[in-house]
Amino acid sequence: DGNNNMWLDFYMFLTLASGIALAVLGWQLCSIHIPHREDTHRLRTARAILAASYFILAIPAFCELFNGGEADRKIIAVFTIAVAAYQSLLFTVTLLTFIQPLYVTCHRVRIQAGIVTVAVALFLFMALTSEECWVFFVALAVYAVQLVCYTLLFRRKYAECLRLLEEYYDEDQHARLCWTKFGFYAALSVGIAASLSVWLPPVAYNIFTVGYILFYGWFAGRFCNYVVKINYYLPAVAQGQEPVRLQAVDMAACGLSEPELATEKEHLRLALERWVAERRFTRPEEGREQIARELGTTKEFLCWYFKNEIGRDFRPWRVGLRIEYAKQLLAEELGISMNDLARKVGFATKSNFYGYFKKLTGETPVEYQRRIVSQC
Repeated sequence: DGNNNMWLDFYMFLTLASGIALAVLGWQLCSIHIPHREDTHRLRTARAILAASYFILAIPAFCELFNGGEADRKIIAVFTIAVAAYQSLLFTVTLLTFIQPLYVTCHRVRIQAGIVTVAVALFLFMALTSEECWVFFVALAVYAVQLVCYTLLFRRKYAECLRLLEEYYDEDQHARLCWTKFGFYAALSVGIAASLSVWLPPVAYNIFTVGYILFYGWFAGRFCNYVVKINYYLPAVAQGQEPVRLQAVDMAACGLSEPELATEKEHLRLALERWVAERRFTRPEEGREQIARELGTTKEFLCWYFKNEIGRDFRPWRVGLRIEYAKQLLAEELGISMNDLARKVGFATKSNFYGYFKKLTGETPVEYQRRIVSQC
C-alpha cells in the first residue's frame, strides 16, 4: 500500500506538472509576435491551432487532478484515444504549414477536422454505451490508418519543401529542415504512446509523461525559432510556381538576337567578376532571384549563362568559391573555430561546410589545416 501511495503521489505530481507546463507553453505560443503580412497569415493561423492544442491537452490533466486521480480507467482510455486523434491532426496541420503553407487551406483543414470529428463522435458514443472490447481495437485500427495517411502526406510535402529550399538557396538544406521531420515523427510517437498509455504500468506511464512534456517544450521552442527565421523559409516555400529547370531554359528561343545575347553575356561576366572580387559569395541566406537582381539580370538568364558559358550549375560553382576561400582562411587564421569558419565563408550550417569541404578536397577542414601547418 505504501508503494502504491508513493506511485500515486508521483503520478499526481507529474499530472499537475504536465497540465501547468502545457498551459504555460500554450500561453507563450499565443504571445509570439508574427508580422502581420499577407504571406504570414497561415503561420498566424498555425500558431492559434498549436496554442489551442496545448490548452486542449492540458485540460484532461486538470480534470483528473480535480477528480483526485480516481477517474474510471475506461473513460480515461476513451478520451485519451480521442485526444490522440486530434493531436495528430493539429500537429500535422502545423508542420505542413511550416513546410508547405500554400497547401494548407481552410477547405482542406475543415475536411480533415470534419472526418476526425465524425470518427471521434462515433467512437465516443459506441465506447461509452457499450461494454464490448472490440470497439477499442477498431478505434486503434482507425487511428493507425489516420497516422499512415498523415505520414505519407507529410513525407511527400517534406520532399517538395526540401526541393524548393535547395532550388531557392542553391545549398543543401537537410540540416535546416530535418527538425520538422523529427518533430513530426516524435509527435507521431507521442500520439501512439498516449493512445496506449492507460494500459501502461505506472513506471512506464510516468516516464512517458516526462517525455511528452519535454517534447512539447522542445516543439514550442522550435516554433519560436521558425518565426525568427521566417524570412528565410517563406520566400522559398511560399512560392506558387515551379522552380526553373536548366534544361528548359533557352534564351535564344526567347527572342534575343545575337548582338543582344552577346551584350547580356558580357554584362553578366563583368558583374560576376565584381561579385567574386567583393566576396559576395560568402553571404548566406540569399536566393538565386536576389543574386540575379544584384547582378543586373534575371534568374532565367543566370541559369542559362552557367549552363552554356561556364558548363556547370551556379550552386556547385559558388560552393567551390566558398571552399577555396575557406582553404585560404585555414592557412591564415590558425586559431579559427570551425563554426566561425563555416559562417565566414557563407555556409548556413557547419555540417554543410564539412560535407562540401570533404567532398571537394578529400580532407576535413581540420585535417587540411594540420597538413598545411606541418608543411610550413
